[in-house]
Amino acid sequence: MTAKQQSEVLRSIQKASGRLEAANRYIIPKGGISLAYALEDALDQKKVAVAREGSVGFGIDEPVVRVILTARRFNPDMRSVGCIRLNEDIAETVRELLQDVEEYDAEKFPKGISTMEWGIAFLCKEGVPAAVVAQNEPTYGGCIYIFGETPEDVANRILIISERLTL
Repeated sequence: MTAKQQSEVLRSIQKASGRLEAANRYIIPKGGISLAYALEDALDQKKVAVAREGSVGFGIDEPVVRVILTARRFNPDMRSVGCIRLNEDIAETVRELLQDVEEYDAEKFPKGISTMEWGIAFLCKEGVPAAVVAQNEPTYGGCIYIFGETPEDVANRILIISERLTL
């Protein structure tokens, strides 16, 4: 990773993260919206930038990092993901707006496997959806992952969802 690439990724994720401050508080999970952006050659967390609650950096162990690295195995152009709160109102709005939405329930997976990585891989076999509704996730208790090629794409989708929920 060159310093220029790293700088561009950090600048892009910071800008998108800053835009998410305008999101409806209703969609923000307890820990804040997590946003990840992978470098083009990312194979591990060292090459994925994460923005969460004002901090930004590479090599952070966040669930969104594992999610985007898993999704990229099926579509390398998919480089960004954000995590928003899960409840039925939000999930229904995501389904209406994005339409290409997949779902899984972590409680239905076999014990002893990483449910999140397995769930994302299972759902991405036919291509990476616009969003994944992940119910009963051990890390967050449940969340909605919003995918995009860039953090700007993800932020735009999240803000559209947020706006729809306030109407």
